[in-house]
Amino acid sequence: MNIRAIFNVVGVLLVLLSGLTLAPIGVSWYFGHAPMEGFMSETLAFSWTFGLSLVSGLILWKLFPSGLDKLRDREGFAIVTVSWLSISAFGALPLYLSGACPEFIDAFFESTSGFTTTGASILQDIDAVPHGILFWRNLMQWVGGMGIILLSLAIFPMLGIGSFHLFKAEIPGGSTVEQTQPRLVETAKILWKTYLALTLIEVFALRFAGLNWFDAVCHTFSTVATGGFSPHNGSIGVFNNVYIESIIILFMFLGGINFALHFQLVRRNFAVIFKNPEFKAYCGMLLTGILLVTWSLTRVSHGGDASQAFRSAAFTVVSINTTTGFVTDDFNLWPEYLKLFMVAIMMVGGCSGSTSGSFKVIRFIILLKIIMRELKKLVHPRAIFHVKVGDKTIDADDLSNVAALTFLFIGFSALGGVLLSAMGVDLTTALSATVASLFNIGPGLGSVGAMGNYAEIPALGKGLLIIFMLLGRLEIYGVILLFLPMAWRK
Repeated sequence: MNIRAIFNVVGVLLVLLSGLTLAPIGVSWYFGHAPMEGFMSETLAFSWTFGLSLVSGLILWKLFPSGLDKLRDREGFAIVTVSWLSISAFGALPLYLSGACPEFIDAFFESTSGFTTTGASILQDIDAVPHGILFWRNLMQWVGGMGIILLSLAIFPMLGIGSFHLFKAEIPGGSTVEQTQPRLVETAKILWKTYLALTLIEVFALRFAGLNWFDAVCHTFSTVATGGFSPHNGSIGVFNNVYIESIIILFMFLGGINFALHFQLVRRNFAVIFKNPEFKAYCGMLLTGILLVTWSLTRVSHGGDASQAFRSAAFTVVSINTTTGFVTDDFNLWPEYLKLFMVAIMMVGGCSGSTSGSFKVIRFIILLKIIMRELKKLVHPRAIFHVKVGDKTIDADDLSNVAALTFLFIGFSALGGVLLSAMGVDLTTALSATVASLFNIGPGLGSVGAMGNYAEIPALGKGLLIIFMLLGRLEIYGVILLFLPMAWRK
């Protein structure tokens, strides 16, 4: 294991993090909130974070040679895991130093939730939190949505040597993500330009719909990143505006699409988009879910008003399926079968190569096709059946990868539920909090309901969920690899 390469990249990313803190420094200075009693002002807290990140990053960057030209996959996974842990720890400093999160475990939880775009929060009165901290929460999600490593690849060209190992280890969907250009740095730049374009368009759309600039920017950051943090206690429901909800639905939908398809859209290759099996399944699942929930809500709530039921269903289904986690309606008050349906679609998630978390549609498709193949083999035991998605035959390694990852997701979900229950958390909350963290969703059932508030989880449980959020964001393999002795042997 090339330890020096790990420290080198962590140093580069801490320098990048220090630059990101300049924006919330400006926001906190502009709004000028008085410091909380016993704590420093948010402007000073961000200034300290800037200095500590910059100095620490420069020391690691200059002290350790990169060695990126000799990277192997194992170093790539190690670099990504350690980088995300380091960035989350340093990102927690403003929340802790300003008193927004008086306990560091709470600040670490909030920061990890932000960077992993989970959207789970321990803040109980979000409207009372200073604007700089609120802006930082949403900025963390925006950066984490496309990926910290990917941002560095676009900004720091020297990481382009041997850096596909980092790219593959970090991007949601892993090896299923295709490069749009032969050079990885060019791919990173194209993806970030697309991400920036979506961000700017949504900011102006929300501003035109009636939001102030602060709300428009913050909600855009969380929407395109499919993160779900809102600077208001009532999330999107506080606006009660169908135009704002429609804009956010559209951009949550776009955030759940493979960004390689966005690139095809810019190039007007519409045939490639509409023939993509994952995109078709994604659209079909959303449409089916919206119709089912609309029909159910018309029968049991909203006074039989189909239009209101459709409005609530469309927003909630798209938000949960893309793992964004914004809410306009408390689905904990819905019938039990609808709650289970919400859990099911949140575990599927959006497309590979998108900003959404969870299992991903393509893997769900492959899993169903594996099941169908096994059923066919029972009828024709001597026949040879290949698993195909579209025109592509899936090789045996990818099939075993999907099957193993399914087992890991289910196994870790069960383990987390048991451990949280042992800490005194009720079973419904324990299981849903574990699933919501591991699948990077945020809202769950029980006491971590529609608003996704985890303040009542014990400190040890928050530490466990921090690990689960990182496991989900890095799709498990990259994290557990670090605990295998063979990964550290030469």
